[in-house]
Amino acid sequence: MLSIDHISLGCRNIYEGTERLCEETGFGQYEGGWFPHLGIANRIVPLGPDQYIEVESVIDAYSPRTNPSARWFYDQIEGGDVFIGWCLRVDSRDELTRLAQHFGTDIIDKPLRRRTDGVQRNAVRVPETIPCWQRGLPNVFLVEDLTQHPAAQPRSGEETSPQGITWMEVGGTERDMRAWLGDGALDLPLKYNGERPGVYAVAVATDEGEVVVRRTAVTQPE
Repeated sequence: MLSIDHISLGCRNIYEGTERLCEETGFGQYEGGWFPHLGIANRIVPLGPDQYIEVESVIDAYSPRTNPSARWFYDQIEGGDVFIGWCLRVDSRDELTRLAQHFGTDIIDKPLRRRTDGVQRNAVRVPETIPCWQRGLPNVFLVEDLTQHPAAQPRSGEETSPQGITWMEVGGTERDMRAWLGDGALDLPLKYNGERPGVYAVAVATDEGEVVVRRTAVTQPE
């Protein structure tokens, strides 16, 4: 079954952007690590069981000169906070295999993020992440050991306990999403606004009521 795994929030300053998000929501956060091939780092803001926002910024000032993906990310955050992209998750490799066939691609089983403890585990996914985000569409991950999921790790500064995503506002239409994901799109708590594809808002349940985080959506290349 498809479920929402995480959302990337791009910011010009990873620390200021994370601090502002956590002040706005009361959620906790921790240092996530960095992506060696992109020159980008993240901080993790858990949203409940197995869901999170990763606040990301370019930390290698020169990576946009040589890496097209880093350049795209850098251009997106020029005007401030933006929901860069989002990722889904499945429960089994069989599900991921069927999605790989649906997308007409192989399963990617390679490292992405290097954690602050130096560990860099393989991230199992289809299709590759950045090309999907550039279209405002999600790709899909398999996390085989959920005890290692980023949302399951200790965090600091939590004043409000998040209990999971209740809905997300995205661009496009339900028909568009079903064309991309198949009928599994119907299992997702999505609200469609008919605008350009991308994430516009994320709502999270808490003991004190629903918290809604709204930011600018990613801009697709012309």
